[in-house]
Amino acid sequence: MRFDYKAWHIDCRARHDDDGSFYAHATITRSPATGRAHVETHHSGELDAFENESDALHCARIWAIEWCDEAASS
Repeated sequence: MRFDYKAWHIDCRARHDDDGSFYAHATITRSPATGRAHVETHHSGELDAFENESDALHCARIWAIEWCDEAASS
């Protein structure tokens, strides 16, 4: 699941493991701001395990939105 939120591009994924669980992940990127030379990227790591892909993607989406809101307020 890919979408834009505020100034960020978010890529949420669910990794299906051999144990049958789906593991939530999110990658957040932002294009370089004026005067900056590189793309800003943040990775969630494994957030949690779920029985289905939909729940894992939902978790990754919520985590990413909360992360972006926190980054914007700091």
